[in-house]
Amino acid sequence: MINIEDEKVKEVLEGIHEAMLRKRKRGSNVKEEIVMENQIFSLICNDHDMGPTGCARVLHEQYGYDLTGDQVVAVFRSRRMANPHERRELLEWAQELAGYFEKAIAGDRDGFDRFEKLRKEPCLKNGKKHDSQERIAAIMIYEKHPEIDLYDDSDSLRFLGNTLARYFFYDMADAVAYVYGFPQFHGEKKKTQGNTEKKKMTHEQALQRVQHLELALDRANIMLQDLQDEFEEQLESSKIRELADFFVRLNSEKYGCILDELLVVRKGVDKLRKSDYQLPMEIDGLLIMVKKLIQFVRDSHIEPVMKIQAVQEVTAADVEFCSYEGTAFASPKEKKRVRVISPGWVYKDKELQISRPKVKEEA
Repeated sequence: MINIEDEKVKEVLEGIHEAMLRKRKRGSNVKEEIVMENQIFSLICNDHDMGPTGCARVLHEQYGYDLTGDQVVAVFRSRRMANPHERRELLEWAQELAGYFEKAIAGDRDGFDRFEKLRKEPCLKNGKKHDSQERIAAIMIYEKHPEIDLYDDSDSLRFLGNTLARYFFYDMADAVAYVYGFPQFHGEKKKTQGNTEKKKMTHEQALQRVQHLELALDRANIMLQDLQDEFEEQLESSKIRELADFFVRLNSEKYGCILDELLVVRKGVDKLRKSDYQLPMEIDGLLIMVKKLIQFVRDSHIEPVMKIQAVQEVTAADVEFCSYEGTAFASPKEKKRVRVISPGWVYKDKELQISRPKVKEEA
C-alpha cells in the first residue's frame, strides 16, 4: 500500500498527473477500439487466468459491451496476445514492475533501480519486447495501486494507445527520478524547505534543469514520430480488417460457409479424379470457377487452420479457441477424440482469425 499522505509521494503524483494532462490532450480523438482494449487489459491485469469468454462476460456486466469470446480473441490477436503463455509472461512482468514501482515512489533507491532495469527489458522469456508492454505496465500499476489515482488518471489512461501510453509510462519513471534525485536529476530541488519563496538555482542545478528540458524535448520529438508511425500502422490495419471482414461474411452461415464448401468440393473432385471418374462436360465451367475461387483465397493469404474431417485427440486447452460440440471435459488432462467439422480460417500474414475451427466429439 502506497502512503499517499507522504509529501514526496504527493509531489510524484502531481508530476504524473501533469504528464497525463499532456498525453490526454493528444489522445482526445481516440478510437473506441483502444478504449475497449484497455478495459480488457484492466480485466486481465486483475485476473491473469481470465480467458476470452470470461472477458466477454465481464465486459458486458461492467461496461455494457456485447462481445463474444471470438471477438475478444480477435482483440488478443490484433495486439499479439493470443498465446496464453506469452500473455501470462507479459502480465507477470508488469505485476513485478508494479511491485518495484511501489518501492520506488516511496523513495527506495534499490526499488527504483530494479524498476528501471526491469522496465527496459523485454517482457517475454524468448527475449522479445512486446509492443504493448509499457501500456500494460501503466495499467497494471493503477490496477494494483488504486490509491495513487488521486486525479482520476486511470480513467484517462484508457484513452491512450500504445505510443501515448508508452511515453506516459516513461513520464511516470521520470516523475519519481525528478522528486528523489535519481539518477539524472540528482541534486535538483523543486521546492525550498520551510519557505514558499524559491531559492536561486546554482549553476549546476541550472545545467541539470536544461539537460532535463532537452531530454523532454528529444522525447517529445521521438513521440511525435512514433505517433505518426502508429497512425500509419492503424491505417494499414484498417485495410486488413476490411479484407478480413469480407472473408468473415463469405464464410458465415448466412452465405453457406463458402470457404468451407470450397474445400469440400475440391476434396470431392480430387477423389473422383483419382478413381478415373469422367466428369460431365456440363459442369466443367463450374469446376473451373471453383478452382479460380480457391486460387483467389490462397492469393489473399487466407488459409485453413485445421484439416477438414481430420480426427485427433485433444484436451480442453486444445479446443479453447475452437467451437467444440460434445460432452464436457472432466479434467484438464482428459483427452477426447474429435472430428474437424470446419477447419477455421486465418489471414496468415497478420495471424488474423477469420473464423474459428469447429470440432465435434466422436462417439
